Amino acid sequence: MSAEQIEGGFGLYVHWPFCAAKCPYCDFNSHVRGAVDQKAWADALLAEMAFHAERTPGRRLDSIFFGGGTPSLMEPATVEAVIAAASGHWQLANSAEITLEANPTSVETHRFRGYARAGVNRLSLGVQALNDADLKALGRLHSVSEARAAFDMARAIFDHISFDLIYARQGQSLSDWETELDEALAMAADHLSLY
Repeated sequence: MSAEQIEGGFGLYVHWPFCAAKCPYCDFNSHVRGAVDQKAWADALLAEMAFHAERTPGRRLDSIFFGGGTPSLMEPATVEAVIAAASGHWQLANSAEITLEANPTSVETHRFRGYARAGVNRLSLGVQALNDADLKALGRLHSVSEARAAFDMARAIFDHISFDLIYARQGQSLSDWETELDEALAMAADHLSLY
């Protein structure tokens, strides 16, 4: 490895494999659990980071991305512990983007302020559709009104917001998609991920 490769910045992906329900379209490593031992998982994540930190000393950390699964089922203290450990292992860039994926259910939105206090500065909402019938068909646990409320709450707390939408859904016409995309653009997210 060259000195430039060793000293260059990198991104850290933290996978939280647990969900409240398994969506039928999802092919990610995710599992439905009624309860998760947050301390055991935090300890495992910290141990994994320490292992890799020994092999990558002196690196600049440009971003941290909490993906899943459903990372918004993590306790804010678990997120904070991971961010603190990462900052201790590597040099966290001043402009580092720290993103957490979240679902717009009431169970998860009550944690938004805790994530911001932990250091998360970008929230990525798994909205997936802006119509209730399609949300139900996709196995989502939220409604459009909950998604909009979660978006508004996130906008008030985080500097940056993004959300996901799935298109070419079964029975969706081009006109339906254009209408939905117009609605999404009107919400003025910083970034849309379209699948």
